[in-house]
Amino acid sequence: MIINRLTMHNFGVYAGTNTFEFASKKPIVLIGGMNGRGKTTFLEAILLSLYGANSIAYKESDYNSYNQYLRSYVNNNSRSQSSYVEIEFLLNESSNDTYLVRREWNALSRITKEEISVQQNGVYSEFLTQNWAMFVENILPSALSSFYFFDGEKIAELAVAKTDDQMKASIRSMLGMTTLDVLKNDLGRIVKKINRNNKADESNKHLETLREERDQAISELEKIDESISIATKKVEDLQEVLEQLHKKYELQGGAVLEQRQSLMQKRAQIQTGIAQNAELLVGMAATELPIFLVRDLVSQIKLQAEDEHNDFIMQQALEQMDDYLSDFEMQYPESIEASRIFVDYVRKQTEADSAPRLYEMSDHALFQMNDLVENTLQQSVNNTKSLLANKADLKKQLDAVESYLTLDINEKDLTAIYDQIKAKEADLVEAQVEYNRLQQERSSINSTVITKSAEYSRDIEIFLQKLELHDDSERMMKYSNIALRILEAYAVELQRRKTGTLGATITKCYKQLANKKNLIQEIVMNPETLDMQYLDENGNEVSKESLSAGEKQLMVIAILWALALCSKKKLPVIIDTPLSRLDSQHRTSIISTYFPNASDQTIILSTDTEIDQNYYEMMKNSVGDEFTLVYSEKTKSTSIKKGYFQEL
Repeated sequence: MIINRLTMHNFGVYAGTNTFEFASKKPIVLIGGMNGRGKTTFLEAILLSLYGANSIAYKESDYNSYNQYLRSYVNNNSRSQSSYVEIEFLLNESSNDTYLVRREWNALSRITKEEISVQQNGVYSEFLTQNWAMFVENILPSALSSFYFFDGEKIAELAVAKTDDQMKASIRSMLGMTTLDVLKNDLGRIVKKINRNNKADESNKHLETLREERDQAISELEKIDESISIATKKVEDLQEVLEQLHKKYELQGGAVLEQRQSLMQKRAQIQTGIAQNAELLVGMAATELPIFLVRDLVSQIKLQAEDEHNDFIMQQALEQMDDYLSDFEMQYPESIEASRIFVDYVRKQTEADSAPRLYEMSDHALFQMNDLVENTLQQSVNNTKSLLANKADLKKQLDAVESYLTLDINEKDLTAIYDQIKAKEADLVEAQVEYNRLQQERSSINSTVITKSAEYSRDIEIFLQKLELHDDSERMMKYSNIALRILEAYAVELQRRKTGTLGATITKCYKQLANKKNLIQEIVMNPETLDMQYLDENGNEVSKESLSAGEKQLMVIAILWALALCSKKKLPVIIDTPLSRLDSQHRTSIISTYFPNASDQTIILSTDTEIDQNYYEMMKNSVGDEFTLVYSEKTKSTSIKKGYFQEL
């Protein structure tokens, strides 16, 4: 299985549509990003797209419902309040089948519904869409996903603690032990049927009593689980009813009724604005604005006044020329006749071209006339248009507010709906309290089931020693119980053999990674409890506490590597912050040994301090696609850039 593409739309810190394209044939994909930039969100997007409500990330989260989990990943800055994740992968290179899975949802209502669609080789498949959960369990069981998609920080303590229930269940599933569990249940039903039909001795009766007590505890556990399911349904139903009541309250004018006082204040503010606007318009009418009605006449007056001004200047020039001509006559008497002819010609032409003197404006008056025509008049018109537009906008706002205030709101009906909302909210609190009580009760009953099961198993051994073969029923009883004991022994032996192989694989992986190769020589796994034990070269147990923080994380990586190898599935490996607690030597070992060989596709999510320039150069030959997660403080979101920390 090779992931070709992952698309996230308004998912978590990723705003808008963000797509990772994985095109390189090299085994390592390197995604860099500082803390809080979306590395873990990338991992959870892949788990969500593949498994939905069966995602390990959701099951380990603090959310009470899958709906809440989906809503939590809708990007806060998204206007549409809708999100989707989409993954495309090549299942098998030999068959070349490509699958595309898309999950889409929104946060517009209290009840968040997920829509899933699946395409095979680019064609929508109704069968796969309806049965994807079953199909993906055959490709990669969700119980095994933590072996391939893991967060180094979250599981760094796995090697120093007792193996948790989830990991044990995953290992049992990988080892194929669930089939034996079904067979043991069938034999148990046979024993129960024989006990109903036969009279047993005191030992048999005692054993039957223990079995009934155990079965009774199991039955109570099933009942409490059913009650929890009903309580969960009741909480969800009440939440949906409340949502409908809130919508009804709003549709019948509840929001307007609550805002009536603020709407009345807004109406008063708008009316004040309209009055002020009217005063400003009156003020504009008292200025030069009315002249705009005769703007053509004013322009003509301006042109006439300019002509008169030019004629006046020309007259002054002629007077000056007469003075100059008198001086000229004294110096050049022989040229006086021609000069006088020229001056007379200029005077005649000036008198012929001169305009009639109508206005005789001063220079200052002419300047004011020019400013009026060229600037002031048009500016007054523009200001008046702006005031009229503002008046229309205020009138529109006033009409909208008046329409709300004149709504026919039935306050009696609204009060009744409000009372219903408060009553349902009280019912919801009561239902949630009941749900929490049932969860506590379940914990107590589950402890009883564990105790009764252990007591029943212990007394079966005693019963088998006393049972005599008197008739067919007793023989059936004996051999059924013998079969149960053999089955339990077989299960232990089968686990021993497979856990032996698993332990040897873990040992091999750890030795390839560890620097202190003489410290731990062998890793063994208890076939019954599935707990791990570390042994030195002399067979003595190595205390888990003696390992450094880096060695503990190295052990975790070795365990996950071995589990992936033993599962026999060729799947991509995704590692989030794998080197945070490792020293330089351990990091070198992981980079040179584990990353290139973990899978055909290994996606590494790292900070710049985990895989720095030095480590990047060491693994560069195995690195194909490179990305950097860049966070914007302005948009409060992460975007994708090609290259590994290129901006640095």
